[in-house]
Amino acid sequence: MTHLTDTHIHTWYSNDAHCNMEEVCRSAWEGGLSAIAITDHFEFQKGGVPSSDYLLRASARTAELARVKARWAGKLEVLRGVEIGQPHWNPEGSRAYAGSGDYDMVIGSLHDLRPDRSIYTDYDYSRQEVRDEMYRQFFEEAREMVRVADFDTFGHYDYPIRKMEGFTEPSLTPWKAWALPFLKELAESGKALEINNVGQRRWMGRVGGEQWVLEAFRQYGGRYITVGTDAHYARHVGIHVKEAYAAMRAAGFDKVTVYRERKPVQLSI
Repeated sequence: MTHLTDTHIHTWYSNDAHCNMEEVCRSAWEGGLSAIAITDHFEFQKGGVPSSDYLLRASARTAELARVKARWAGKLEVLRGVEIGQPHWNPEGSRAYAGSGDYDMVIGSLHDLRPDRSIYTDYDYSRQEVRDEMYRQFFEEAREMVRVADFDTFGHYDYPIRKMEGFTEPSLTPWKAWALPFLKELAESGKALEINNVGQRRWMGRVGGEQWVLEAFRQYGGRYITVGTDAHYARHVGIHVKEAYAAMRAAGFDKVTVYRERKPVQLSI
């Protein structure tokens, strides 16, 4: 049996998303998914200060999640997740937060780099030296994150390429020398690597699961792969999961991972 999963989804509790949890669940069910994780943004900002908006809406978010879990019980597994940005900027705070919310899964992501530069807006990617320096620092901070932060899966390792249209090929190959040590540390940590599906609906034209990346992760001992659409609209929930599964199979993986109560559960693809 093939289990279709999407464990990277945002709702209106993320400032950049445009759907509620009921809309997300209906879209997932209509798309034939068996399990989803709702993973709204929680960001650590400059100086390791946590974003206040996520915390201010905590009770409303928890109540809405409880309602949809009850409403969709027996039809769709709805997991409680969170995407923590820059958890290594405040290791103690991020570990305390990841362990305090009855989460099923925690995504660790890099949206910003030190000292406080947005990967999306603060780099001139038309310049080769800028692309090189950004990705050198990206993987340096990613390795630090693996060592000091508490999370289950590393989100969208190819995130910066989203903003490089016209300046490079949609591939991490130019930065392979920096990517491989990160993949090795991630695999040895027992954490998961996420295939993020955004690239299939952006200029890159494919899911973010380059075969050499997935093969290297597996060869280093990596066992767990999660798949997420990074949906910010209900219509994107669950799309291109099958393409992600095809990339996994080509790299030698036959199971996708979901997390229940922070424990990995592998499902057939």
